Amino acid sequence: MLKQLGAGSAIPADHAKLPESVDNKFTLNITTRSGTKVELTLANVDDEMIYQVSSSADLNDDERKALSNLAAGFQSAIDGMAGADPQVRLSGLTQFDSKFVQSIDFHSEVALSGSQPASQTLDFHIDGTQRKVSIGGPDGQAEVNVDTNSLQNVGTRQQQTKAINNYLAQFDQAASRGHGDMKLMTMFKDAFSDMNRTATTEDRPSSYTAPSSWQLNADDHAALTGLSDFSASVSQTPKYPNPLKPQQKDSFSYDVSQLTSVDGPSQDDRTVGQTQQSHLSAQYHTALGKTSAPSFDGTLQTQNYEYHKIEDNAGSNVSLNYRHGKLVKATLEQMASQSEQVQTFILGKLKSDRTIPSQQSLVHDLLPSLTSYEHRRGDDTLNNNVFLLGSPGALVARKQQLEGQ
Repeated sequence: MLKQLGAGSAIPADHAKLPESVDNKFTLNITTRSGTKVELTLANVDDEMIYQVSSSADLNDDERKALSNLAAGFQSAIDGMAGADPQVRLSGLTQFDSKFVQSIDFHSEVALSGSQPASQTLDFHIDGTQRKVSIGGPDGQAEVNVDTNSLQNVGTRQQQTKAINNYLAQFDQAASRGHGDMKLMTMFKDAFSDMNRTATTEDRPSSYTAPSSWQLNADDHAALTGLSDFSASVSQTPKYPNPLKPQQKDSFSYDVSQLTSVDGPSQDDRTVGQTQQSHLSAQYHTALGKTSAPSFDGTLQTQNYEYHKIEDNAGSNVSLNYRHGKLVKATLEQMASQSEQVQTFILGKLKSDRTIPSQQSLVHDLLPSLTSYEHRRGDDTLNNNVFLLGSPGALVARKQQLEGQ
């Protein structure tokens, strides 16, 4: 549809105005570097797809080509949201020609089938400094924000893929432990993946000399995740399945973030730090001795169950210190704590209340690894060990691995 802008003429904003009520609606707003605003809207009206196009000014040839190149990404985003199980497909809209396109906004609202009227929404924004996607629907909310204002700490595409896969594994672990909704978590994972692929190079340079002032060198990149800084969260709509104990809710909330800092008076005397954190809070019911949910019908006979409350936290911090151009200190600090409270009810009465805590931490000197021959040769073993881990058990395994190196 974007290719229909090829005529280059400005189109009034109220041209072919859509009806007030539509079934499914997809809107793409593009601002070019010259300031021209283009809007394309597709909508379902009585099982018929209609569209509306508006442009605030004429487009030159380069702008029309840049917008036409977004057509496949727009179509992919629409196809993902319009399916029976809505999916997030935004990678095509993140790959725009920044010489001619300043920002892109995509909005989707899709009616969901069911006894109660409901819709699934998605809002996406990208420009030269940030990427943001917000997801909303009856199952819950999710949001991913990525800071692309400074890309000096960004690694290669290969490194980012490794970091993203590590985070996706942490998300799966959190969803399993907290009984998260898989459809919502899948959309969250897809959004996280698409938003965090910000690298422009495939492999790191073979040279290990420090680049120009205030650029990170190979040691720095080896100790960082390679991702742009981000914050992400997902929260399910609470449910209250037990009519005899309405205060007990089933809920799931998870957030994760990364923050990187580069400080100091000069390139030769600088500190580099990166902090990662995650938090899981969840509550859910299970039948006695099972992992499945109980069936409540309001009678005492169905009041035999366990009620779980989960509170987990994880953190990772890398700190590098340079003096007179030499790396003098490099440390990795990580922690993971889990707490599960389990209340057992028999015929609606509390019979036991126990809490299962677990916590692990590690402090590791990275300096020997960063100055080793293997690292200089390009071995990325060190980089594999800086990613966030959400469980104490996984942290124990990492500690053993680091101690064995």
